[in-house]
Amino acid sequence: MGTLSGNKIAGGNPSRGRVDNDYYATNNYSTKAILEVEDIIYPALEPACGEGHISKLLVGEVYSTDLIYRKYGCGDMDFLSYEYIEKLGYMVYKNSKTQKDYRENTNETLGFIKQKKVYENKYINTVITNPPFNLFQEFVEKALMLANKKVIMFGKLQALEGIKRATFLETTPLKTVYVFKKRQQPLRNGSEIDPLTNKKWASSTMAFAWFIWEIGYTGEPVIKWI
Repeated sequence: MGTLSGNKIAGGNPSRGRVDNDYYATNNYSTKAILEVEDIIYPALEPACGEGHISKLLVGEVYSTDLIYRKYGCGDMDFLSYEYIEKLGYMVYKNSKTQKDYRENTNETLGFIKQKKVYENKYINTVITNPPFNLFQEFVEKALMLANKKVIMFGKLQALEGIKRATFLETTPLKTVYVFKKRQQPLRNGSEIDPLTNKKWASSTMAFAWFIWEIGYTGEPVIKWI
């Protein structure tokens, strides 16, 4: 009888190799599920936008960035870097929604006012994203610095585990954890199709959830199912 590797137990397949830059995009079902139960307070920021899987479903003023440019939003913007706020401020100043917009002019007075609010952490009301799992805590920390109202993160349910993460989460305004009743399938390299089978991805064995932080919330986190 063969043995199961840790990777297989977790739902992985060693023959596929690792995904470049841990790019697992959020499928539409997962995003629509949270939008049905949580309001997005605009303006919003998607700092790991990939190809826009989350951003395209948002209806208000949204700024989309990513470290890697995948033909959506503005690339070469490291959310965890010191320079990110400066770049985001310039984006807002230029009213940039695409890489092309980033170099074009906009209303100078209105742009300056928006830019000033970004630097004062008073412009972005909601940060929503699906961060690389190995940087989940770092993304939450930075998002809580920028968001004026709430932070919404898609991630593995196991983000609740571990002494380091648990100790950190206890100090944050984590309000709700929405656990999926059904297994979710993030899109490997942003694709809905498994290139090895030419079919949609098989269901993942991992459990996923949406984590909601509300700025100023002081109660205990609540678990809900969606």
